[in-house]
Amino acid sequence: MTTRTFSRFNLWIVCLFALAFIVWTHLTLRTRLLARLDALSQVPHLMPGSAGEQIGAAFALVTHPVIVCLVLAGLSVWAWRRRLRHLAVAILASGLGSWLACVLLKNLFGRPRPPSPLDWLLTYRGPAYPSTHMAVIVAGAMTAIAVSTTTRQSRLTILSWRVVGVLAILLEAADRFAMNAHRLTDIVGGALLGGLVTSLVLFLARVRMLPLIATRRRSTPRPVGGLCAVIYNPIKVADEMVFRRQIADELSGRHWQSPLWLQTTPEDPGAAQAREAITRGADLVIVAGGDGTVRIVTQTLAGSGIPIGLIPAGTGNLLAKNLGLPLDQEDAIFVAINGQPKDIDLIRLVVDGRADEPHRFAVMAGIGFDARLMARTNDALKKMMGTAAYVVSAMPELLTKPHRVQISVDGSKQVRGNAVLTVMGNVPSIGGNVILIPDSDPTDGRMEMVVGSPSGISSWARMATRVLTRIGADRSLERYAGRSMSVRVDEPMPFELDGDTVGEGSYFKAEVDPAAVSIMVASSPANHSEAAA
Repeated sequence: MTTRTFSRFNLWIVCLFALAFIVWTHLTLRTRLLARLDALSQVPHLMPGSAGEQIGAAFALVTHPVIVCLVLAGLSVWAWRRRLRHLAVAILASGLGSWLACVLLKNLFGRPRPPSPLDWLLTYRGPAYPSTHMAVIVAGAMTAIAVSTTTRQSRLTILSWRVVGVLAILLEAADRFAMNAHRLTDIVGGALLGGLVTSLVLFLARVRMLPLIATRRRSTPRPVGGLCAVIYNPIKVADEMVFRRQIADELSGRHWQSPLWLQTTPEDPGAAQAREAITRGADLVIVAGGDGTVRIVTQTLAGSGIPIGLIPAGTGNLLAKNLGLPLDQEDAIFVAINGQPKDIDLIRLVVDGRADEPHRFAVMAGIGFDARLMARTNDALKKMMGTAAYVVSAMPELLTKPHRVQISVDGSKQVRGNAVLTVMGNVPSIGGNVILIPDSDPTDGRMEMVVGSPSGISSWARMATRVLTRIGADRSLERYAGRSMSVRVDEPMPFELDGDTVGEGSYFKAEVDPAAVSIMVASSPANHSEAAA
């Protein structure tokens, strides 16, 4: 899902390519108006064994649709790793879609190839109209231009890519014509089809193809003078330069000042940077990182009144997912700057009576089982497998013996029993589409707690099935809700906050801090509509 509107410019391009391809196809296959162009391919242009023939054959092989699509697949992976998800899908779909469309139409029209003295070539096979080479090379050129636009390259760089793209298309056309592999009408038809498929894919994916002279106009610009502080974990941000350019471009389009860039460090994962943002009078704080970075920054900014924009850059991204924020980096930046603030609760947690060292969290706190699970799951495994890494790390913990717990809810209800899993939650999902606390709402001034006491593999499997399917109830999983809660365990145990193991304790007292922070969420289309480029 994307939060950006469809681009009217992209739509016009789609319509123009569609009209041009339909008209050109009709003129080519149903009339004799373009017969003179086709006649140019009735005579050989290159002689077998000549230098020109060898160069042309080599170029045809290098630009074969298989090769171009493999290059586009690599570019798609590059974009996906930088969290440019819509761009990544669009790149891959453009190349494969153009190729598939050509195959279908070639078989439908069945137009034979022109006579060629080089008919032994690998690239001289099958029907002629439209040219697959041309369709795929146009897809490659257009997606390369879209990449330069999405990553906010300089105007000179964007112009350079457009020149390179046009040259690649012209060279491909010249090669297909010189080798008598296609008629000029086949070549133009392939180019128009590739342009149609690619522009349609980019339109549906909302990947912009901005004209070079276009400026990013906003319908409701913010006043000049707003300061945005960007707190980010450089280890989590896949491509720092692209990240910076995208944010700077979005801010300048809204007439903000140049952003204040604040990097986190292993020694200080965000607290000092958040305090500096407050001191500098920031009007907006954007935080990019994993759940730990988000927790530290939100904890420090609690009560400041400064809205926070989230750019998911970790493995879990639990708060962003629970608030319905986009995981695509470009979309997330758009929401962080152009969205609307939404007040959410934080949970204040005091461990072992240390009231002078309170913790705050927005997602969940776990005692025992899941804290050990988080500690066991290393970053390399999470990077490789995503949330599935937690499943792998959980296996050794399934035979954990229960421990005694004493629970108090709103200071009155006392429960004592055995538990393996104790989780205090502020949101429904714990990641991976697993809804552990379905009634939890970060805006209702209440918190939830689940206490699990499975014994053995079969009991774990039964409880997991109930959680995943949300069908029926399980006696080994109890739920509580209130404004304050306390948990006392019979021996010190590790605990985690929003996925990060923090320390150990035996007495945990938590209470809701209502509307402690404001998070930027997606506005309605009417509120954030922009003049589409």
